[in-house]
Amino acid sequence: MPLPSLEERISEPKARLRFPDAKVLRQLVEGLGKLLEEARFTIREDGVHVVGMDPGKMALMEVHMPREAFLEYEVQGEVEMGLNLESFINIVKRGRKGDTVLLLVSDDKVLIRIDAGTIKRYLLPNIEVVSEIPGELKLEHDVEASVISDVIQKAVKDAEIVSNTLIIEAEDDTLKFKARGEGTRSVEVRLTTESASLLYLNISNPATSAYDLQYLKNTLSIAKVAEAVDVKFSSDKPLEMVFKSPEGSRVRLFLAPVALE
Repeated sequence: MPLPSLEERISEPKARLRFPDAKVLRQLVEGLGKLLEEARFTIREDGVHVVGMDPGKMALMEVHMPREAFLEYEVQGEVEMGLNLESFINIVKRGRKGDTVLLLVSDDKVLIRIDAGTIKRYLLPNIEVVSEIPGELKLEHDVEASVISDVIQKAVKDAEIVSNTLIIEAEDDTLKFKARGEGTRSVEVRLTTESASLLYLNISNPATSAYDLQYLKNTLSIAKVAEAVDVKFSSDKPLEMVFKSPEGSRVRLFLAPVALE
């Protein structure tokens, strides 16, 4: 008797999802993998939701992939999918841009199938993931801006040359990304309302705050899926960054402030 195929081992999945692009899926969840070892994906009628906070409680990330972002989307009620993120990301890396990713979810298994030139199948356990996540965060911000994502990535790379901390400052019609190192070492990226890369800026009160560059560097792979990044902050308060991909997925990153050097 032939052995059953991997699909046959999940004969009646509770969720069946097909994402159109393996590369985009990897970029959406890669930042989570920098914060967490495991994550619980909640699959609902409106889409897939996952929230994770790092053990040090410095950073929290929310990912939402609406059902409209999928080529196929079938779910029975609300389904939990618990995955080891390193394993999941390494599997999705086996796909390329334009390769579809099929997820079949049962109570105890998750089948991941990548349709490329060949069909690649992987079977992972659906694990129970316990995490302490606060309710939905709603913060008031003194500064709200929208910046071309490439500028944010370059500002982080420039800043880490001289410091471990990124300073974000806003006043009048100017938004600055700065870093100060030993002696006279410093770097500054200055954007004004006349800058083409600053799409929007609203300042209700001038603000200055500092954030850990390593956390930003670890999570900014998600900037690759968005043309622009919403940046929201107040003096010495958590930073909120929102990334929206063209197909409708959204990632929100909250990062606690650090002391100004």
